[in-house]
Parts: sequence; structure tokens; C-alpha cells
Amino acid sequence: MIYYIDEEREKRNTAGAKAPDDIAEICRRAGYTRIVLPYMAITKSSPRQKVWIYFTCEKFWRGVMKTVKEGDVVIFQHPTYGKRSSIKMIPKIREKKKCRFVAVIHDLESLRGGIKGVVRDNRKTNTLGDTVLLKEFDAVICHNDHMKQYMISQGFDENKLVSLELFDYLSDVHREPADKSEKPSIAIAGNLAPGKCGYIYKIKDENKNKDLTVNLYGNRYDETQAKGELNYRGSFKPEELPAYLDGDFGLVWDGPEDTTCAGNTGNYLRYNNPHKTSLYLSCNMPVVIWSEAALADFIRKNHAGITVDKLEDLSEAIRNVSEDEYKEICGNIEKISERLHRGAYFTEALDKALQILGAK
Repeated sequence: MIYYIDEEREKRNTAGAKAPDDIAEICRRAGYTRIVLPYMAITKSSPRQKVWIYFTCEKFWRGVMKTVKEGDVVIFQHPTYGKRSSIKMIPKIREKKKCRFVAVIHDLESLRGGIKGVVRDNRKTNTLGDTVLLKEFDAVICHNDHMKQYMISQGFDENKLVSLELFDYLSDVHREPADKSEKPSIAIAGNLAPGKCGYIYKIKDENKNKDLTVNLYGNRYDETQAKGELNYRGSFKPEELPAYLDGDFGLVWDGPEDTTCAGNTGNYLRYNNPHKTSLYLSCNMPVVIWSEAALADFIRKNHAGITVDKLEDLSEAIRNVSEDEYKEICGNIEKISERLHRGAYFTEALDKALQILGAK
């Protein structure tokens, strides 16, 4: 029997829950059994919340202990709340019930270091989760080979690590590839807060990218900080957003600067799979990505877009893509998009993890 732990989440106009929700849905479609981790409201006072987490997690893991049997596999999405309870209970359940655990990494917060104004940098707890907890799993699905090598450098067993390659993007919206527009244009989707994506507000002014159309989608946009004309298109539910995206390319960039991906969120691109990459590709939209990002390898290998060193060159880089090359890129993306829509990347990574466990 294969189980998957699925944390109940609040539905909002952000992509934060899209990836874990999609993995849960792929598991459901595969016929695996859902184990529900209760929704954690973040409005509780800190001491009260700690007490709530402790008792909720104790009850939850006791329930898992009673449910699983020898030879079963439990899929766990990381990170989630209650790391200390997980560290205590997972080894006990594995030993007593002779079952196996597979972790799927969404973020390594100890590596990213939080997001200013969005995700608190709780260094001690995050390090516990990313090192002590993850080492208790029989197999770990990480983002890509760059993250895999980082984890090996942190003492993880290479033989227990599987690279996901891309996060899937389940959606009922299927868009036909568009023709390249006369003027260069890009879409930027995600958290638009200046503290996280300061580059957005520097991408265009009277001296650079003057002819570039920039379409923004997401929350926390501060138009008072923009140096050039940007088109804010609004915030949409992640399953609806593909129908509204517009641009020749979808931009994957992060951090405060437009000259390079800097700061903790920018440097994190060297290791992670930004979910917006999957969003763009699922919409048959070519990607323009920082040349040093981990996923730049995937974009180059599959000829699914272009890479740039700095955003000052964005308009020129897009103009340099001929119509024939653009059509070729779009043709390559159609195959990727089809895989993203049916959950192929996670399914194949999980198959490899189950092979490690001898459960496939």
C-alpha cells in the first residue's frame, strides 16, 4: 500500500500551494491512499500555536502508526509544520512497522534563508528539517542535479536521492503556441513584492528595455517603485492563471538586482526549480532564465527558451530570436507541456524512488 500525506491548505490567489496540491492530485489519480494533515491557521499567537502544533502532530503521527503496515510506503511533502514531531516519530514508525518513507522537497529553507516579508528565516528549525529530518527518509526526491549535489555535500547518501527535473503543472487550460510579437514582450508571474523581486522595479527605464512590454501577474505589486511603464494584469488563482498569461517569453529571475540574480532568493535559483518555470512551459510559453540558474540546464538542453546574464540585455536577446527559431522553441515546449499537464515528471521521479526501496 502507498500512502501520501496531504496537508490541508487555504485556497488563495497564490501559487504557494499549487505544487503540493498537484503532487497530492497525481497521487490520488494513481490510486494511493490519502492521509490528511490538519490545516494550520497562522492567526494563533505563537505560544498557543506551538501547543496546537505539538498536540496535533502527536495525534496525527499516532494515527499514521496505527494505519501503516509492513512494506507500506508513505510519501511526505517537505517542508511542513511540526518538524520536531516528524523527526521523533518517523524513525519510530519505520522501525516498528517496517514501512518506508519517501520525501518530496518543495523548498530547502535553510538554503534559501527565507523571503523578506514573506517567509521568516527560522534558521534553527529549518536546519533541523532540511538535514536531520530529511536524512530519516529512505528516498528523497529533490529538484534537480544541482540541488542533489548540494545535498550530497551536506552528507546525504547519493543513492537515496532522485532528481525531479521539473514540477508538474496540472491545469484544464490548454493554450496553443502564439506567434512572436513585433515588439519584445515578457510575462512575470508570482510574488511581486519589492523585498523579494526588486529586479522588477528596475527592469525598464528611459535607458534600458524601452521597447519591452512587461506584463505582471501576482500579489504585492507596488507601482510607486517602478522606474518604467509596467502592465499589472492582476492576481489569479493558479489553476486559472494560464488563461491570462501574455508575452513572448516568461521570465524566471529573482532577487533585488537586474544585473544578476543576487541576494538569498536570487542565489537560491542556482539550486531550485522555480514553479513559475512550469507555469510558463505548461502554457506553451518559451522561458527566458538567468544563465546561472539550475534550470538553465533544462532550458538549454530542451531548447525551450533562452538564457541571459543580465536583464539589461532582455529586449535585444528577445529580438535576436528569429521567427523560425521561436517556432522551433514552441514546438519543443508542446511536448514538455503535455508531460506537465499529466504529471509525468513527478510520476517518473517517484518510480525511481520506489525502485530504490525495492517497491517497484
